[in-house]
Amino acid sequence: MYTVVTALVLALLVSIVPTLFGVSAGWTVIPGIALGIISFMWINRRIAKRVEAVTQAADTEMNKMRAMASQRTPNAQGNMLRSIDNAVARLKTGFMFQKWQIGVGVMLNARIGMLLYTKWLLMKQFGQKKNLRPALLEAIPFLEKSQISGSKAKLLHALWPAWCMLAVAQYKGNKSVDKAIEVLEATAKVSKKTGIIWSLYGWILWKEKRLDDAIAVLARGKEAAPDDRLIPENLTALQNRKKMKMSSYGEQWYQFGLEQPRMAGTQQQMGHPRMRGGGRRR
Repeated sequence: MYTVVTALVLALLVSIVPTLFGVSAGWTVIPGIALGIISFMWINRRIAKRVEAVTQAADTEMNKMRAMASQRTPNAQGNMLRSIDNAVARLKTGFMFQKWQIGVGVMLNARIGMLLYTKWLLMKQFGQKKNLRPALLEAIPFLEKSQISGSKAKLLHALWPAWCMLAVAQYKGNKSVDKAIEVLEATAKVSKKTGIIWSLYGWILWKEKRLDDAIAVLARGKEAAPDDRLIPENLTALQNRKKMKMSSYGEQWYQFGLEQPRMAGTQQQMGHPRMRGGGRRR
């Protein structure tokens, strides 16, 4: 990361260069360390403000899109899709900072991937069937780059909606159940107390006629996310050869576009896809 390297270089310069001219190291080391810390904090803050400006510009475009959702003008649909494209373009400019601050690249990829996923959802709603699959496939590379592992994944576990969208994109776009399972397995390990992850995992397996696997996943989810009341209900339903019911998750479920809410209008649809991590646990 450039911020760390820059701070270290400054610290070393202040600590070492004066000693070449006969100054005792005892007089240079502490000022060097202090300058390194101060420069790190200053650069980090500057980068954070510039990244924030980029995300705010993208948020402005999305606010425009939400305003258009209630309009009935002939160009409303096209303008909404263009707003998403504009928001994506704004966020892409932020990649110049990804080597300066930890987590920036992951965050930007997650947001871009989720926006492109939202564009796919809108195209479905607008009945634009011709370009649906390419639109969904466009989101996958960004969502893939947002998925990380190890300790970093635990720190950024709030990105689980992006990772679940990646699983659905693999399932619907690449027609790969195995890739979807791989993504959901990794996501469940990182954010195991989030019940909707286990439910989505089980739902995909159930839809693919893998009943025993779906039951096994929901059984794991029941233990990992005991506060989620829908997991045991759906587990019992599958054990009795009945359908899974996901509607009680509300927005958390409909954001993935696998089912549509009853009597859903355009304005309601616009609230489904999440533009940020986290979410309410059930």
